[in-house]
Amino acid sequence: MYFATDPVAMDRIGWKVIDEERARRGREPVALAKADEDSRWVKMQPEHIEIAGAMGLGEFDLDKIDVRAVRLGA
Repeated sequence: MYFATDPVAMDRIGWKVIDEERARRGREPVALAKADEDSRWVKMQPEHIEIAGAMGLGEFDLDKIDVRAVRLGA
């Protein structure tokens, strides 16, 4: 579960996590993916996240996003 104060940073981290899982399954990154058996979309490019960062609506640069893991309970 993820929580954020910056929706652009949250989406950017989610994009990274999805690409990592796609790589583990032998799939292309989302930005390069074409329509396949799991999606009817011709382009699955989430460029709106990068555009939002460029417009100053949040942080897109992974090096500038502070991700913290918090463990709850035992």
